Amino acid sequence: MNPKQGMRVIAAIFSGALLPLAFSPYDLPLMAVLSPVLFLLTLRQLRPSTAALMGYAFGWGYFAHGVYWVYFSIHHFANAPLWLAIIIMLGMVAILALYMALFAYLMNRFFYRRLAVRYLLALPSLWVGLEALRGVLFTGFPWLSLGFSQVDTWLSAWAPIVGVLGVSWLLVVMVGAISYCLHKLGKRQMMFASTLIVSVWLSGFMLKNIEWTEPAGAPIKVALLQGNIPQEIKWLPSFKQKNIDIYLQMTRQQHGVDLIVWPETSVPAFLHRVENTLIPQLKREVDERDIDIVLGLPVMSTNGSDYYNGLYSVRYSNDFYLKRHLVPLGEYMPLKPLSTIILNFLKIPMSDFSAGGDQQTLLQGAGFPFASSICYEDAFQQTSIDGLPEAAYLVNVSNDTWFGDTIAPYQHFQMARMRSLESGRFLLRSTNTGITAIIDPAGQVIKQAPMFRRTALTGEITPLKGATPFVQGGWWGFLGFVVVMVLVSFLKRDRIKNRPAYSA
Repeated sequence: MNPKQGMRVIAAIFSGALLPLAFSPYDLPLMAVLSPVLFLLTLRQLRPSTAALMGYAFGWGYFAHGVYWVYFSIHHFANAPLWLAIIIMLGMVAILALYMALFAYLMNRFFYRRLAVRYLLALPSLWVGLEALRGVLFTGFPWLSLGFSQVDTWLSAWAPIVGVLGVSWLLVVMVGAISYCLHKLGKRQMMFASTLIVSVWLSGFMLKNIEWTEPAGAPIKVALLQGNIPQEIKWLPSFKQKNIDIYLQMTRQQHGVDLIVWPETSVPAFLHRVENTLIPQLKREVDERDIDIVLGLPVMSTNGSDYYNGLYSVRYSNDFYLKRHLVPLGEYMPLKPLSTIILNFLKIPMSDFSAGGDQQTLLQGAGFPFASSICYEDAFQQTSIDGLPEAAYLVNVSNDTWFGDTIAPYQHFQMARMRSLESGRFLLRSTNTGITAIIDPAGQVIKQAPMFRRTALTGEITPLKGATPFVQGGWWGFLGFVVVMVLVSFLKRDRIKNRPAYSA
């Protein structure tokens, strides 16, 4: 590698490392434009193979900064030595960076000469197409999709229509138009690109006051419990009753509410082990006070061969929500039986869950059905719209204590806010250590509990009915659009006779 190429690699890594600044907790959404623009500058006049190297460098900066917190979970809570946790984290980054390497290769291999096709058609289509692929391939990892960074900008108004990937696409259209303008263009082309930038941005402003849903009933009062139980002691047998007593006491302190939500695995015991102790106490609370209580706990199948990460409604004792999208290494072990060696070494509590079925009955709370998600599931838009438009609101329970005091809980919370926007529903989010919050259909935070503090967050939401365009068209509608745009891009690709001579 010559010095000039080395400088390009450093520039690519730097531009990638800037991109996570667009997301929470940094909340600098303009970085989602600046970072890709700088990255595209590093790709100029490069051979496809060299461009792939720059893309890989960009991916390293992007994901090493954005998901470094993986090491924390593996080291602090999975009992792995620090060196092993760092190796696993770097291995994950190395795999994720391949998406950006493929993007850069395709851009310089097929879309080099025709600038309008390169920047205005191929760029947004390939970028978002690979984001979509990253969200489903090998169980999927949609973390840090660009659209999440725009939850507080005008572009977020597009989320109820096209979802988070659609917001990503519009954002990259602006990136492409800006990059197009950095070339020597005629007045007509410059005017077109400038108009495109302004149109995309202003369209969000024009859409932001549209209400896609309407009230389905009277407001309901809720209490979301944040027990702040340290992960290090949560699963200790000696602490189980203390854990339960904390939540029981918090529950009994809530007055004048219709619904109380406990967080993910707030009960550190299988349902059948507390059916004759905790559950009767909660049923008395439900009957005497005419409230609903929903709590997270593990559930074992009747034959004892499988267990699930569940959400349970005390009033409706036969209804469960069983988590469908599990966290690799955290909740299930891929590539069995080889992964059993890793499982035995890491000793993660409840690390071999089974996945719940795709079709599950909606749980009820305060007289209305709601759509459930547990922890990591709210990162997936195709999972989060299931149950709509029948559901009157959303409930997400989580245990983000696995992330510690890193940037991950804030990133996760930002994704939850996007789910409210896409669905046009209030979201109740109850977590063990934070971020517990009530979010409105516009993705705005109504109330939020402080992190790492025992809190009962109370508030009021309105059950809603109706469907946003995104719910009506769903995940598949926008995915079809992206596929068409990718195909059109390749129909407009550079032909062999027009292929340029690369300078590097």
